[in-house]
Amino acid sequence: MDHYDFIIAGAGCAGLSLVSYLLGSSLQSSKILLIDPSTSIPNKTWCYWSENPLAIHPAGKAHCWNSISISSPGIQLSRSLDKLKYYHLSSQDFYTSLLDQIRKHPSVAFLKDEVTHYLPQNDQAEVVTQSGKKMRANRVFDSIGLKTNSKSILRQVFLGWKITTNREVFHPHEVTLMDIQSISKKFEFFYILPFSTTHALVEFTTYSSEPVDRDSLQKELETYLSQKLGLEEYEISYEEKGSIPMTTQVSPSTSSSRIIPIGTAAGWIKPSTGYGFATIQENCQTLVRNLEINKSNPKKITKSNRFDFYDNILLTIAHKWPDKLEQVFLNLFQTSSGDEVLNFLGEKTTLSEEVQLLSRLKFPIFIKSLLHYEKY
Repeated sequence: MDHYDFIIAGAGCAGLSLVSYLLGSSLQSSKILLIDPSTSIPNKTWCYWSENPLAIHPAGKAHCWNSISISSPGIQLSRSLDKLKYYHLSSQDFYTSLLDQIRKHPSVAFLKDEVTHYLPQNDQAEVVTQSGKKMRANRVFDSIGLKTNSKSILRQVFLGWKITTNREVFHPHEVTLMDIQSISKKFEFFYILPFSTTHALVEFTTYSSEPVDRDSLQKELETYLSQKLGLEEYEISYEEKGSIPMTTQVSPSTSSSRIIPIGTAAGWIKPSTGYGFATIQENCQTLVRNLEINKSNPKKITKSNRFDFYDNILLTIAHKWPDKLEQVFLNLFQTSSGDEVLNFLGEKTTLSEEVQLLSRLKFPIFIKSLLHYEKY
C-alpha cells in the first residue's frame, strides 16, 4: 500500500492552495498526493477585498475596483473604498498558475479518482477510492466531505454571464454588490463586475432552500439585461452557475485528528455572504505553519463564535422574513463606510468596532430575529 506524508482529497481552491503553501514551506519535500475525479478546470469567479492582491493571486491577473454599491428601486448607495480594494480572480487563471507550479515538484502526485471513505488509524489515515485503490498518509485533508446538521439548508443559487455589448452601459470603477429589483417571497438580487463600459460579469442570485432550475435563472438574467440595462444584443463569452450553502452547522466527516477538513467542508465559506477565497488562503497558511511547528498535531482552525452568532441572526431573517433583507443591507450601507462594511463582512473587525457599527443600525428586525433565534 502506497504511503504519503499528506493526501488532499479534492483539487479545488482549498486543495490546490494548501499544496502551494506546503511547497513554499519547510515541508516542500513531503510526499503529497492530490485526488480528484476531474481534470477539467471549473468556470468560477472569486472575489475578495484587501489592501493589495494576495500573494497567491497570479501576477498580472489582478483586476480591482475602488468603489462598491448597493441599490433597490429608487435608491442607490455608492461607497468609495479607502485602504481596501475589491479584487477579482478567474478560476482559469488561478488553477493554471498553481498547477504549473505544483507539477514542477516531483514529490507531488495526482490521482484521477473519487474518494469514497476514510479509515482512521492510530498514527495515520487510510483513504479508499471509488476504483478500489487504498493508500495511507500521516495526514489527510478533506475538501469534499460537506456534512451539515441543518435540516433545510438555505443556498445562494446563482447564474452569471460575462457579456460584451456595443453600448456603454457599465460603470467600470464600481462593483454593484446588490441591485435588488423587486420584493418577492425570496431574497433576490443582481451582481455586476464591470471590466469596462461594454464588458462585465452580470449575475442573478436567489436565496432558496429548494432546487432552482437553470431556465428560471436564465429568464431572470435575460429580463434584467433587457429591461434594466436596455440590452437586446450582447455576446456571452463565459457562464458560471453555482449553489453555495448558507449554514454555520458544518460537521467534519470524521472525528479523527488525522483527517482535517478544509475549504467548504470546514465551513470556510461565510454563511451569510458566500465569500470564502481570502479565508481559504488565510486558513491554509495557518495550517501549514502549524504543521511546521508540530508535524504530528496541527492546531484546528477556529474563529470567534460571535461571527457565527451574527451570521445566524442574518440567516434567521433570511429564513423567516426574507423580504426584510433589502432594508438590512441598505441600512448597513447607509450607516457605514465602504471599508467598514467589507471589514465586518470579512470578519476583520474588533468587538468594539462591531458594537459601533451595529449600534447605528435599525434595531426592530434584529430584536425580532433574536427572539426567534435559531442556528442554521
